[in-house]
Order: sequence, then C-alpha cells, then structure tokens
Amino acid sequence: MNERINWMDWAKFLAVALTIPCHIPQERGAQPVTYFEVFLLACLMFNSGYLKKEGVKLKDDLKKCWYQLGIPYIIYNILFYPYWLIKFYTEHGGLPSFSEAMQPIYGTLLLQANNSWGCELNPVTWFIAALFIMRILLDICLSIRHGNWLMGGLCLLGMGIYVVSKYNYFTTHYIVLGIAKSMVFFYMGFLCRKYEVFKECNWRKDAVWFVVTLLISIVLFDYHAGIGSNFALHMLSYFPAVLLGLLAFIYFCKLLNSIHSNIIINYSNGTMVFIGLHWMLTGFIRYGILKPIFGVSSDHIYTPFEAYALGLLVTLLLYPIILFFQSRMPWMLGKRK
Repeated sequence: MNERINWMDWAKFLAVALTIPCHIPQERGAQPVTYFEVFLLACLMFNSGYLKKEGVKLKDDLKKCWYQLGIPYIIYNILFYPYWLIKFYTEHGGLPSFSEAMQPIYGTLLLQANNSWGCELNPVTWFIAALFIMRILLDICLSIRHGNWLMGGLCLLGMGIYVVSKYNYFTTHYIVLGIAKSMVFFYMGFLCRKYEVFKECNWRKDAVWFVVTLLISIVLFDYHAGIGSNFALHMLSYFPAVLLGLLAFIYFCKLLNSIHSNIIINYSNGTMVFIGLHWMLTGFIRYGILKPIFGVSSDHIYTPFEAYALGLLVTLLLYPIILFFQSRMPWMLGKRK
C-alpha cells in the first residue's frame, strides 16, 4: 500500500474546491477569481501527473483508466441528463424534440463537444476524458525508446496549438485546448514525482518559496492581463504566469503538510465527485433556490464574495455525498472497491 502524501491531499482538495467559484458567472477581470482561473487547471493536471504510477503496462493502465475515469465519465453524464431536461423545460416552456434531446448525448460521446448537431452535457467532465487521453499518451511514450523526448515534443506541440488557436480560433472543442495548454503540467507532475522534486517538506524554506513564487506570479499575471493588445507578449507571458502560480500553489500546500485531517483525506478521495456533480449542484442552488425564493435572476452576475460563498456551500454539501459513495458506491469515486 502506498504511503499517503498529505500535502497532495490538500492540493487535490483545494484545486477542485477553488474551481467551483470559477464556474459561477462573474464580471470578467474580477479578482481573485480571474487569477485562479489562469492556473487552477494546471494545478489539477499537475496533481494527476504527480500521482501517475511509473512502470505500468499500457494494457493494465487502460483497464485501470476505464475504472478510474471511463466509468465515472459515463455515470456523471447520465446523472446530469435529467437536470439538463429540467433546465431545458424551464427555459423553453416544454420538453425538447427528439433531435434536441439527442444533442447532449452526441456531445457527450464526442467528449463534451459543441457543434451543429451536438452540445456539451456535463461540461466539466471534459477534464476526465482529457486525463484519460493524457495518461494513455504518457504510457505509450514511456513504452518506447526515447519516449521522454517524444512526450516533451507533444507538450511543446500542445503549447503551440494553444497559441495558434488563441490567435485564429480554429477550434472551440475545449478538450483539445485543455489538453494542449495543460499537458506540459501533467508531465511536469509525473517528472516531479519520479525525481522526488517536492518530496521533502521544510516549513521555513517552503514559506520563503511560497512568498517569492506568489509575488512573481501576481506580477506576471498582471503583466499578462495588461498586455492583451500585444498578442506575442500576451502569450509569451501566459505559460510563465501559470507555472509560477502553480509553484506558489504547491508550496502553499506543502505548508499545510503538518496539518492532518480525515476530512481533507475524504475530500481528496472524492475529487471525482467534485468534477462530476458540482456544476449540477451549483445550478440547482442558483435556479432552484436562489431564483424562486430570493428572486436572484438566472443571468445574475455574482461578486467574488458571493461566488466563493456559493462555492463553499457546494463544497460542504458534497461532503456527505462523498462519504456515502466511499462506503456504498466506490465506483463513483473512480475506485473498483
């Protein structure tokens, strides 16, 4: 049995919990949400890469990915479909036609695609599908000679695709853009675990590095956001800003390493529940409670305080669901038993 990495439990929990407010409508440029949006995906991918085991055969990892990622992807989209129907009914005053009802199903099969005949169903689950693809790509690269160079080349290619897409908007399929801009951080996580880069925790050193990387990341983020008129400098500053934000996040989580909590462990085990259910639960609160009871309109733009308060509420409501799944339905967490 592998020894738990306590700071990684904190990292997994905080990354998914902080993602919830980023999915709540807010004024563009509102802080701190926009800052988090820049690097939280990189944090999620880094965590996944860090926990990726080395030396697993492709066939075995395919089977493992199916249980950990494939089954949850299917289940959480099936659970989301009734919510989609209810929302469609409230917005259009009637049930969808057969062709309209099939669109989210086609979109799900195409990994949350939006096109003329398909639409995303449970949007956030694109991350699960992307992680499946990246894990298999890494397994393939590690199974061949000079595979590390190939994986590095794929990361550079992805970064290039992301930059070109931002310039020409040649694709709207977020799984493509998501993999393109975050594969490098997934691979970075894998390499950091392999070479034990963040193995040791030293509170004083980690505190210094946290302050340094946080300040630099904020400066780079402000520069990146303010130089939008110059596309070349805007994109050149993007990945350094994300990297420094990711490092600040890692060192902050390492500062929490001495704080052990079963609640955090349970939340860490239930990150798949965050991904699969938080969009639906947030929507239920917004449209089923805030709108009819408190008169909050569907298109209300939330302040950062409101968004984080709602995110905290969703996080608290997910906890008993995670506990139930752990004891009765482990496959909802991506576990076989």
